Amino acid sequence: MRSLTLLSFCLAVSCCAAASNHLSGYDRQRLQQVIDSAFPPKNLASAHYGVLANKALNHAIPKPEDVCKFLSSSLSDFTNIEQNYYVASTWKAIGTCSGNIDSAAIIKSFNEALNKATSSIMDLYFATSGLKALGSPISSQTQKKTADTLRTLLKDDSVSNIAHALHIATHLGKEAAFAFDRIEDVLVLADEVDGKFLQFESGLGITALVISGTFGLAEELKKDPPITPQQTIKFANYFVSRRTVQTVKGAQNLLNVLSILSQNSFQTHVSVSVVGSKTVSLEDPTISMRVCDLLGRPVTAQIGLTLESFVRASDKAQILSMVKFEQTSDKMVYQARLVKPKGETPGLYHMTVSVTASAASKLIGNVEMPLDIKILGHAVFPKPLLIGTADADQVTQPKFEKLTYPNKLGQVLEVDSHQKLTLRFTVMEKVTNKPLNVHQAFILLTHQTTKEEFIFVAENADSEQYKLDLDLSSKSKDLSSGTYTIDLIIGDMILSNSVLWKVADVKLNLGSAVPSPAAPVPAMYLPKHEIKHLFREPERRPPVFVSNLFTGLLLIPLLLLFIMWYKLGINLSNFSFSLSTIGFHLGLGGIFCLFGLFWLQLNMFETLKYLLGLGLVTFLSGNSLLAKLANQHKR
Repeated sequence: MRSLTLLSFCLAVSCCAAASNHLSGYDRQRLQQVIDSAFPPKNLASAHYGVLANKALNHAIPKPEDVCKFLSSSLSDFTNIEQNYYVASTWKAIGTCSGNIDSAAIIKSFNEALNKATSSIMDLYFATSGLKALGSPISSQTQKKTADTLRTLLKDDSVSNIAHALHIATHLGKEAAFAFDRIEDVLVLADEVDGKFLQFESGLGITALVISGTFGLAEELKKDPPITPQQTIKFANYFVSRRTVQTVKGAQNLLNVLSILSQNSFQTHVSVSVVGSKTVSLEDPTISMRVCDLLGRPVTAQIGLTLESFVRASDKAQILSMVKFEQTSDKMVYQARLVKPKGETPGLYHMTVSVTASAASKLIGNVEMPLDIKILGHAVFPKPLLIGTADADQVTQPKFEKLTYPNKLGQVLEVDSHQKLTLRFTVMEKVTNKPLNVHQAFILLTHQTTKEEFIFVAENADSEQYKLDLDLSSKSKDLSSGTYTIDLIIGDMILSNSVLWKVADVKLNLGSAVPSPAAPVPAMYLPKHEIKHLFREPERRPPVFVSNLFTGLLLIPLLLLFIMWYKLGINLSNFSFSLSTIGFHLGLGGIFCLFGLFWLQLNMFETLKYLLGLGLVTFLSGNSLLAKLANQHKR
């Protein structure tokens, strides 16, 4: 086993434990529920993946003897390579099955598949993996034969074929060198998503097969795999993002590949994430970091975690550097103090941590990663709040009343439409005693009768004082006369406390009617303006003379028809006065009359109703009439 050459890690973007780039305890419990669906076993494939997944989690297999009996009863066709592989590998993975399976017949079927030139790549995969599970060596002659078949099959260089070929090659010794050269070819086919993930189009199964085959073949040949740490990190990010997989096979693939990435001879990945919130304050000055492998287990190598730098984002001033994190009683959690006893300016800070690990007292890796941290402050009001009134024309100075937090003014202020309501206050950080420029500084006026609310923004007049000058003459359209409650609202993402201070009651005399408390109706429930739709006016009709003239012109062809019949003579000798003849002609005439009535006064539905009866009579009569005419011609 070679010593580790690189230690890299994946950092969570969210502070929440469920979103860290490793499997949390909750994730493992959920995966266990998926794995448990394979028991009692229903088919060989689910039993196989369920047993291997439990082994990956170091969990006991539910009722192993029942699984062994299921495997024995399922072994009926020794020519089925896939079935033989599932039985042999699962039997050996359990390791405690009583009785025996016909290992000799299974091994024989595997060797026959390897020596057959027409075997598929899946047959080779199941056969080589099955022989490894049974501990049966592959002869050099069979290795060479299998390698030749594999070269032929790789003419189809799909991702799936190359992925399976990498696993097959791990069992072929020196004959596998040609497959190692295909790793770079398949890695360039991976799709990159958001600059954070690498995956293959076929999904979790094939992606896990490629990565596990890459590291497995590199381990077998003692060669560094042609995959960069940045690529491996992106593949690891993808695998951890698939922790909500819903199938037993998917769970086993995920656990297997995360186990390989967490412990191999080339690139061991460690997850470093913040425990809890990414905020600190004087009351809670320490930040906790969890260092574990991708499966959420402690790292076996000796780990060191160092705060490389702690820089204020606003002015790039470095506050701390080269601070060692101390390991807590939880071997995976490390802590460091970020806030000095005298406090720091609240705001956003950039923290860079480095992870080091050693094996046999040698430094084997050093990885740095930036992280955004917030230092929270505590808002206080060191100076009294000033509230009062002033003339709107600003001729006289405002008359202020002083208030200390959290007291409320004992009297009701009265303000009319010719005055302004004026407030002045200062917000400072409790520890540093420095002024705070907060994101939210609002004055809320709530009408005590109607409960309507009006919010006004307090402006930061200078670096130390906020002010509000509310000119009531300009707000008379929005505000109504009456008594209002004044609240001061202070809030910011860098504050550990938000402030809602009931400052005073004020009576506004604006000349408008005071709303009645009997039935206050919010504006949103008042009647809206009626929406009236204006239909398009009908087009002007032509004069009656023009309409009649046009109708007469349309009747000229009918008149010409009668004139021609008169000139040529009408032969009525073949007209028979039978029921069918009379019914057909009357029905046809009735239909023409119905069309005329439709044009004059009937609507479509009435016309269709009458047309149904006339059409039925006309059809039956016409059918009978045509049949008679046909018989006469035959004679």
